Amino acid sequence: MRIFGDGKSGAAKVHSIEVMQEVKTYWESLRNGHPIPYRSDVDPRRIQKLLKHAFILERIAPGMARLRVSCNTLSDVMDIDMRGMPMSALINGASRDSFAEVLERVFSAPAVGRVELTTRRSFGRSGLQGEMMLLPLRSDSGEVNRILGAITIDGEPTRSPQRFDMEGSFLRRIEMGSEKASDPIATILRPQKVSMPKFDPATHFAQADETPTKTTLEPTKHAHLRLVVSNT
Repeated sequence: MRIFGDGKSGAAKVHSIEVMQEVKTYWESLRNGHPIPYRSDVDPRRIQKLLKHAFILERIAPGMARLRVSCNTLSDVMDIDMRGMPMSALINGASRDSFAEVLERVFSAPAVGRVELTTRRSFGRSGLQGEMMLLPLRSDSGEVNRILGAITIDGEPTRSPQRFDMEGSFLRRIEMGSEKASDPIATILRPQKVSMPKFDPATHFAQADETPTKTTLEPTKHAHLRLVVSNT
């Protein structure tokens, strides 16, 4: 039996916010004074009530990651155990390049990512709405090639597997030179109107001005994506 939400979008939204906050708070607790925590520090026993929503990805190529640990929410929406499958199997073809860019930025920036998802509506039926949090992890070798993620889905279930389009995505780059466990650099922010920093097309990252300014948002290749850069 599939259960994605309780049919009340307001309550489902609150639930989604709580899940995302809890998994991010747990990830923050693993940092232990370092920018990126280690995969080996993740203990499922400490996030029992999040296991329905939590998953772990492994980078297998630029912009590609497979599920090392899946969750019931993914199994329900895809009607299959997704362990070992690429995360892109959840995404419609038209959005896969955008999703690949988000994944690659989380690994390589590194950054914390949030993705908003939706399914297409048909036959008078409302589509599903989803939200995904992506938090980078290190392997034992120190390479940032894992992600601790969480996903919530709300909407009326269907009898067939569901694939999603991306409605939007937001990234917050993590300052690797910072050793503060409470560093707010990994906080997700929504796009807002601010002055743009100088943009380097070779790296797709903003270059800091000589005089630090407030947090700014940098446009990326895809219109849905914003990378938050802190110059403070």
